[in-house]
Amino acid sequence: MAHLKVLTPVDSNLSDLLGPLPTEEGLVDEIEDPVETGAWMVLRRRVEEEVRQNTHNSIVFPPLLLDQVAEHVLDLAKDEPCGLRGCVLFVVYEDPELGELQLAKMKADKNMPSTHLLVLKLKADPTSWFTKMARIFRSLGKRKMVVSPRYELLKKNFYDDPQVLMVQ
Repeated sequence: MAHLKVLTPVDSNLSDLLGPLPTEEGLVDEIEDPVETGAWMVLRRRVEEEVRQNTHNSIVFPPLLLDQVAEHVLDLAKDEPCGLRGCVLFVVYEDPELGELQLAKMKADKNMPSTHLLVLKLKADPTSWFTKMARIFRSLGKRKMVVSPRYELLKKNFYDDPQVLMVQ
């Protein structure tokens, strides 16, 4: 039969049992939330798929742009009543020659009421080597849209301005 020792306040101190409390140096900087990581990956993939589908794969993104955009979108949706699920995202491409083109419109959750609108404005990159080469060989093929690493992400809350509720 095993013996069980019951601790009483007189016998030992709780800090003796647990040891010293961890200091800030001992803590992990940031613990990743698996739900947020999953949402980030789905959002990034969905934005890329929608844009590529609507541009017939004629767009070139900088390497980490979509990662930054997905992180920024999740950060802006954090404070909303329905979070990311209440988001409507428009993706727009601004080009000095072509003007402003709407590339995609996405709703995170079709069953959730929309609480906020995000407009992602991707900028053209006229200084890219790919753009310069495309100008030289423009007659050889279809024109590619080259996206700059800079972008704008604008947020509009539907519940702040009732006139915007008509946008769907």
